[in-house]
Amino acid sequence: MASAAAFFLIAASAQSQVTCHITGKVAAGHPAARVLIGYEDQNRYVTDTAEIKDGKFEFRSSAQRPALAQITLLVPPPPGERRRRSQGDGEDGGLKNMALFYLEGIIQVDFDTAGVAKVTGGGKEQAAHEAFMAFGTENEKKGANALPFEKMVAEFIKKYPDAYMSLDLMEMFAGVIQPDVFEPMYTALSPRLKNTEKAKSWKQQLEIAKQFDIGKKSIDFTLNDVNGKPVSLSSFKGKYLLLDFWASWCGPCRAGHPELIRIYNQFKGEKFEILAVSLDSRKADWMKAIEEDKLPWRLVIDQPGSAQEVARMYHITQIPQSLLIDPQGVIVGRNLSGKSLENKLSELLKSSL
Repeated sequence: MASAAAFFLIAASAQSQVTCHITGKVAAGHPAARVLIGYEDQNRYVTDTAEIKDGKFEFRSSAQRPALAQITLLVPPPPGERRRRSQGDGEDGGLKNMALFYLEGIIQVDFDTAGVAKVTGGGKEQAAHEAFMAFGTENEKKGANALPFEKMVAEFIKKYPDAYMSLDLMEMFAGVIQPDVFEPMYTALSPRLKNTEKAKSWKQQLEIAKQFDIGKKSIDFTLNDVNGKPVSLSSFKGKYLLLDFWASWCGPCRAGHPELIRIYNQFKGEKFEILAVSLDSRKADWMKAIEEDKLPWRLVIDQPGSAQEVARMYHITQIPQSLLIDPQGVIVGRNLSGKSLENKLSELLKSSL
């Protein structure tokens, strides 16, 4: 399940020491001679390797909490090839030469000749991990009726509120917190997990995000444009405005510009505008990116030493981020992009006619 795979190497904060004894087998005919284990423990990534002898390997690992670990069979490149293919890429799209499990108790990992792993044993955290994977498999079978990934995660946390698996899944949504998505997940956590340092930090971030949630008033500010002339947020009153935070060094920001330009050209006019706030520290970098990306909307810069309070004012700690603001200055959308932004603008502008 590709959408779920992104969280696999993420672990949460430490709580109590746990140990794990991992034994493994590799079927005859598989080319691997060594195996690697990796997992996060107390904000550091721990790795270890072992030799595969007579088709067997073994690890004894410990961590401050049941951590999600990855075991990878190290496959040498075929003769004449300088780089080997990614260890986890199977020709059929499945995971090959790797296994994922929670460090707890006794774990057995068996790899077949093709490198497909079977994991048995473990404790309640591994059971929760297996339950989530089974849930994902069943959800995919529903096709068009499948739950969106964030809904699937929220449902899982309700069923497993005290599993570290739930805390680790939430990490995917903690970078730029969307209150309507994140708050139900946080609320469902057990008191024990809410008391972790990570969850306490998320709670603070959630309360800040709620200050700029849908239905809240935007805060006025004034910054200089490319010609050094002041532009205020309030000057766009009467229009729908996409307030877009970006920077020249932000790859995802710039990768999204072609699609945003298409949407802007579709909706620009008396009722819609974009105000892009750059967080660049050097004006030259900002100007170069504007020229390269051919940005057609209103552009201002929040440089250190000038205003720079705007990013702090809106609690922008990661980019890209955006707010869709209505003609009265009320936030009506957060971090909309692509089709979701296009659909929202179609709905709002049609209703405003």
